[in-house]
Amino acid sequence: EMATGKYKDVSELLKQKPDLKMKEFSKQYVRDALLEMGFDPTKDKSAPKLSDDQVVECSYRYISVYEKITGKQFEFPSGKIPVSKRIISNLQQAGLIKGCIAVIMAGSDSDMPHLETLRKELAKFKIPSQIRICSAHKQPSRLEATLALYNKSVEPVVIVGCAGGTDALSGTASYLSRHPVVSCPPDGMNQSCLNNPPGSSNAYILRPANVARFAAQVFSMQ
Repeated sequence: EMATGKYKDVSELLKQKPDLKMKEFSKQYVRDALLEMGFDPTKDKSAPKLSDDQVVECSYRYISVYEKITGKQFEFPSGKIPVSKRIISNLQQAGLIKGCIAVIMAGSDSDMPHLETLRKELAKFKIPSQIRICSAHKQPSRLEATLALYNKSVEPVVIVGCAGGTDALSGTASYLSRHPVVSCPPDGMNQSCLNNPPGSSNAYILRPANVARFAAQVFSMQ
């Protein structure tokens, strides 16, 4: 067709004779659909929404790829499972995530014995955990950035605040985080955990073993 000299380039040829275009089984289909809708990636800040027909066509192509590669027939998920939960389930099955996580946040690594006790108690319920040292007094910007990171997590999260003295960590965490926060101070009965300003919603549990049980109960509801 190009040899006829009727077309300036391949793009012009395909516009005139779209039936000549090779059927893509990749994300190129979405790119082409957006361009046909007038989307300009160099100028437009957001892409237009695909129509239902375009979504179905795209899904069909990906299903076809799956069946060609695996030799298996694609099976649609049974029941109406929320997309977020289905993603978590798939990542769990692939071994990429555990399905939940407890983040033990402390103001100082001098409290490490207390933090390790919490980890051991959480492990009894098979709850994976991480220890993060972030002082609300000395490193407020780092604390805020760390909480923002966990706010993006696809896994359910419980944050355990462990700060002695004047505990600003638990209140700040509960104010900035979308996840539940429970205070378990290393210095025992710490009244500062209970007197946070309006907008803070941290719970308070004294014993590490009870914190672990609380976390297990929270995750059982997910």
